[in-house]
Amino acid sequence: MAIITLTGKHVARVGNSFVFSGQTGECEGCVLRKVCCGKLETDRVYIIINVRDKIHDCPLHEEGVQLVEVEEASVKVALLSQQLFEGAIFTFQPIACDQWSCANIDSCNPVGLIEGDRVQIVDVIQKSGLECSLNKKLGHALVRRVL
Repeated sequence: MAIITLTGKHVARVGNSFVFSGQTGECEGCVLRKVCCGKLETDRVYIIINVRDKIHDCPLHEEGVQLVEVEEASVKVALLSQQLFEGAIFTFQPIACDQWSCANIDSCNPVGLIEGDRVQIVDVIQKSGLECSLNKKLGHALVRRVL
């Protein structure tokens, strides 16, 4: 389901994605705050699916903000190989790992997902063979939050 919001004019392109990091103090008194921030969740990844012509002034964006339609983006995540079935719905639990130098740490703890989210696998990218410093059998999938 599309959400209408505002984003900086310089990023208002179909296919661009962004992480909503929350509103700032400057947003508090803005008359556009509800449209801009009202329906977005902090630390979620959104992808722009449509750009509208309307541009507004904004103290945070030099070129202004543009009206866009977004939806929550699918997120690439490392999962245990036995969980990797397209269409599977489960409660997301990040891989417990403290190996911060691991090449896959971002996939095991992806931006946009929070422990306890209900997610569905929309695409299995790699069924197995993902390197893991803890010797877990991992693969990659794209998941989307189920609301």
